[in-house]
Amino acid sequence: MKRIIILISAILIAFVFMGCSEKSEKEMSQVKEEAQEVIKSAQKDLKNSKTGFVNNVEEQMTKLESNMEELKSKINNESGNAKSELQKKWEDLKKEKKSLENDLEELRARSKKNWQELKDGVNDQLDSLKDSSSNLKKEVGGNSDS
Repeated sequence: MKRIIILISAILIAFVFMGCSEKSEKEMSQVKEEAQEVIKSAQKDLKNSKTGFVNNVEEQMTKLESNMEELKSKINNESGNAKSELQKKWEDLKKEKKSLENDLEELRARSKKNWQELKDGVNDQLDSLKDSSSNLKKEVGGNSDS
């Protein structure tokens, strides 16, 4: 986003200098075309970074879903209080995952300009989901070894 602002500022400065000097109409037209290309390129970069971010989060969520299914299977093999406690934590993990899915969907729907506002929150949720999944995996592994 900062890069876009810098590029646009540079373009505006170029226009100011062009207006101050006596340049031909042809040169002005060429500068305008170049400026439009830079703006289009910056917009494309922003869109690609959003798409790349969403794709990365989706890939990580797919891996987490696989791990979660494995955990669910192990939890089902537990018994007694251990199973009950692990199932509660499993349900919390599912809620966390659902919240992340909702925010990711909102991020997809956001415009090119304001998706960045949600990016940090999605990153934090993804990290939290990974940590929760990892912690539950340790607990399930620890309980099944007992």
